[in-house]
Amino acid sequence: MDNKGHTTRSAGLQDFLASNGVMVSTLLAALLACVVLLPLLGHKPLTNWDEGIYAEISREVLSLGVLVPHWNYQPWFEKPPLMLWITAFFFKLFGVHEFWARAGSALSGVAIVSLLHAWLLRRKDALAAWLSTIILLGTFGFLHVCRVGEMDVLLSLGCCIGLCGLTAIHDRRASGWYLFWAGLAIAMMTKGAASIVLIIAALLFAAIERWNATRLGRSFWLGLSLFLVAVLPWHLYMFHLFGTSFLTEYLGFHVLARVTHQIEEHTTHWWYYFWVLLISAAPFVLLYPIAIVDSFRRKELRAWSIFALVVVVFFTLVQTRLPHYIAPAYPALAVLTSVFLADRLRELQRTHQRSSILFWTKVALVTTSVCVASAFLTTGSRPKLHQAKVGPDVVNAEKESIQLLREVFSKPQPVSGPLLVWWEGNARSIATSVFYSRRPVQQVQLQPSIGIPIDKYLFQPEILEDAIGSEPRIILLDKYLVPQIPNDLAYKTIVSGHSMEVGLVARQAAPSTQESR
Repeated sequence: MDNKGHTTRSAGLQDFLASNGVMVSTLLAALLACVVLLPLLGHKPLTNWDEGIYAEISREVLSLGVLVPHWNYQPWFEKPPLMLWITAFFFKLFGVHEFWARAGSALSGVAIVSLLHAWLLRRKDALAAWLSTIILLGTFGFLHVCRVGEMDVLLSLGCCIGLCGLTAIHDRRASGWYLFWAGLAIAMMTKGAASIVLIIAALLFAAIERWNATRLGRSFWLGLSLFLVAVLPWHLYMFHLFGTSFLTEYLGFHVLARVTHQIEEHTTHWWYYFWVLLISAAPFVLLYPIAIVDSFRRKELRAWSIFALVVVVFFTLVQTRLPHYIAPAYPALAVLTSVFLADRLRELQRTHQRSSILFWTKVALVTTSVCVASAFLTTGSRPKLHQAKVGPDVVNAEKESIQLLREVFSKPQPVSGPLLVWWEGNARSIATSVFYSRRPVQQVQLQPSIGIPIDKYLFQPEILEDAIGSEPRIILLDKYLVPQIPNDLAYKTIVSGHSMEVGLVARQAAPSTQESR
C-alpha cells in the first residue's frame, strides 16, 4: 500500500514537473521574443501606405465608432477590423504613438513564437522547441513583418492556431475543431480573403489523409457555429449599411484586381517568392526543401507542410506580389525545419559518440557563424524588398513632411478644418499626413485636373481657393509653390524645412470703402 502510494506521488510529481517545465520553457521563449521584437518599435515615424493608413483608421475608431472603420474621416472597406480594434485599444490605454501602432504585430509575433514552442515541447522535445524559436527569431522576413504596423502577423497567428487544431483532429481529438474554427475566425477577421490559404490547406490535408464523415461531429458543428457568430455579424452589418459599395471595395479592387493583375507598379516574375525566401530566410531556407520532404513522413507535421506549400504557391499565382504576403509560411517552415534539424543533430551526436557539452558548443559556434555570414551576405538586398517603389525625392519629401507636421501639431492649433496639402510632380501618399496632423487632409492644386486618375491616397484634389472657403486653413506645401499662391490669398509661414513648409492660408480681407457724400 505504501509502495503504491509512493509510486502515485512520484508519478504526480513527475507530471507536475513536466507541466511546469513546459510552462517555464515557453515563458523563456516568450521573453526572448519580447527582447527581440519589442525594443525601438516607436523610434521611427510610420511609413506611408499600410502603416500610416492602419494607424490612422485605428485612431479614428476612438472618435468615430468601433463598427465602421474610417480613414480620412470617410468610411473605409478594404479590410476587416480585428487588428484595427486591437491597435485602437492600445491607443485608448496608452495614447496614440508609433510604438502602439506596431505593438499589435509585435505581440502577435510573440504569441506565435510561444505557441510553436509549447506545441513542439508537447509533440516533440525541448531541442525542437528551442530550434523553432531560434529559427523564427532569426528569420529576417518574420522579424520585419513583426516590427511594422500591418496585419500579416495576426493573420499568421490565426493560421497557426488552425494548424494546431488540424493536427489534433488528425489524432482523433474532436476538440481540435474548436482550435481550427477559432484560428480561421481570427484570420478572416484580420485579413479577409487572405485566410483562404488556411481553408485550402485544410481541404487538401483532409483529402490526402482520406478523412471521412467520422471526423465530423458535435465539435465540428458547434465550432462552425461559433465561427459564424464571430465572423458574420460585422460583415452583415456593413452590407446592411453600405450595400454593394461595401462589397465592391472589400472584394473588388483590393482582392480580385490584385489576384488577376499586377497593380500599383508591383511588377514581379513568377519566381519572385523564391527570391524573397532566399533573401529573407537565409540560411534556413537551404533546409526548407529537405524539411518539407521529411515532414510528409510524419503524420503530425503534414498539415504544416501542406500549409507552407499552399501559401507559397497560392501567392505566386496571385499576380500582385509583395514580400509580406507569404508571412504565414514562416512559422510553418520553422516548425518543419526545427523538427528535421533536431533529429539530424541527435543522430550526428550518437554517430560520433561525442561529449554533449563539446558537441553542442560546436553546433552553437557553427550555427552562429553561418547565421552571421548569411546576414552579412543578404544585408544589401533585404532593404530593397520592402522599399517603396518611388524615387528618393518622394521618400525625402515624405520624411520631411512628417517632421514638419509633428512640430506643428504637437500643440493645439487655433485653426480648425482640414489640413490642405499641395505638391506637384511625382505622386505622394497622404496616409502619414492624415495621421500626424490628426485631422482630415484635402489635396489641393491651382487648376482642375483633366485625364489624371483619382486615387484617395495619392490624388483627389480640390481647387485651392475652393478648399479654403471663408475660414483660414493650415497648408503643407512644397516651398517652390509659395510664389504661385494667388494674390487674393494671404499666406504666412508657420514652420519651414529644407524643401517643404507649413503655413496659414486665408482669403484677403476686402478693403473697407467709405461712401463719399
